[in-house]
Amino acid sequence: MTTLLAIALMAAPSVAAAPAEAPLPDVKQVTSHLDDLYRSKSSHGQMSMKVKTRHFARTLRIESWSKGEDHALMVIRSPAREAGTATLRTTKGLWNYAPRADRLMRIPSGLLSESWMGSHFSNDDLMRESSYDDDYDTVLSRHQEGGTALLRMEMTPKKDAAVVYTKIVFYLLAEGWLPVRAEYYDDAEVVRTTFFRDVKAFGVRRSPDSVGHGGQTRGQARRVHPGHLRVEHLRRAGG
Repeated sequence: MTTLLAIALMAAPSVAAAPAEAPLPDVKQVTSHLDDLYRSKSSHGQMSMKVKTRHFARTLRIESWSKGEDHALMVIRSPAREAGTATLRTTKGLWNYAPRADRLMRIPSGLLSESWMGSHFSNDDLMRESSYDDDYDTVLSRHQEGGTALLRMEMTPKKDAAVVYTKIVFYLLAEGWLPVRAEYYDDAEVVRTTFFRDVKAFGVRRSPDSVGHGGQTRGQARRVHPGHLRVEHLRRAGG
């Protein structure tokens, strides 16, 4: 009986063990990668921003500069009515310059999530005053979407962080960690979604050159239609 059982077991088809899932990457490496996606020791770029609401549509042409993590400048070049309007970030804070009034106004940290120039983008979207690495506690998990392997980053603000969303969820490609989508929460409700498209090489790095928003940016008086920001040129120095 024992011999027959052994023969039967030897003849039975073997079941291959499921391949072990690769370990998740280090959280700090991923958040630092996201922080540095468009950042370098210094950079100069040109962008176009489409703003669309129920009542009007316009396109802004913007020139930008950055140096390190703490200094950045964005200047609107057209249309003529808004040309010269600028936003500056320094170690002392964030500032807006209005050329018609020849006035420099400081933006308090509580207004980082307010709409920039009535657009779909916030002050923090464009000037990155906050840091994913420093200001959020992040949990990584694996996610599948339409057959594509993604990393899911659930980010909750640290106690003293100057952010207003109760949670941000990023979806990144599992290979290369390029962002696909980000969802911004107010309690359990998604109030804003960002889409990243059209990956392009900027120097030695690859980044999405088109960023689109759907939903409502805080500080806007009315619901907005999806709009986007396209990076037309970006020259980096030092990485």
